[in-house]
Amino acid sequence: MKSMNRRSARVFAMELLYSMEITKQPVGNCVEGVLMSMKEALKKELPAEMKCYGMSLVDLIQEHRAELDTIIAGKAQGWDLDRMATIDKIILSIALTELQYQPDVPVKVVFEEAVQIANKFSTEDSSRFINGILNQYARDKGMLAKNERAEENQ
Repeated sequence: MKSMNRRSARVFAMELLYSMEITKQPVGNCVEGVLMSMKEALKKELPAEMKCYGMSLVDLIQEHRAELDTIIAGKAQGWDLDRMATIDKIILSIALTELQYQPDVPVKVVFEEAVQIANKFSTEDSSRFINGILNQYARDKGMLAKNERAEENQ
């Protein structure tokens, strides 16, 4: 499965995590509603491999929630996690999960996808906020090539 085909899986994961956060319900109580919503939006069923990838992201995020929250809080200087938009935290969690646990996904793709999803589903300023945190994380972890570091400074 190519990385560029995974956006629907990322959106599925985002919507499922958002539903769980808002309703305070476990994944099993939310998944059917999210799948129906996505079917209506896409005008077709979410392909099985997209469901599988999206669910793997959700599982990893649930497993590493405390660690992801710590990373986000540490990189979002001056921002309290409780003040941060829920959808932005979720998009960041998905991107950070891919950076840490999905080595087959290129760093640049993770950044582009997170920014595009934020542009569509969050506030006007969210894409810059998310991109800044991801850049700082990737830079600290040595994930950015020299030419990518030069581009980010322009």
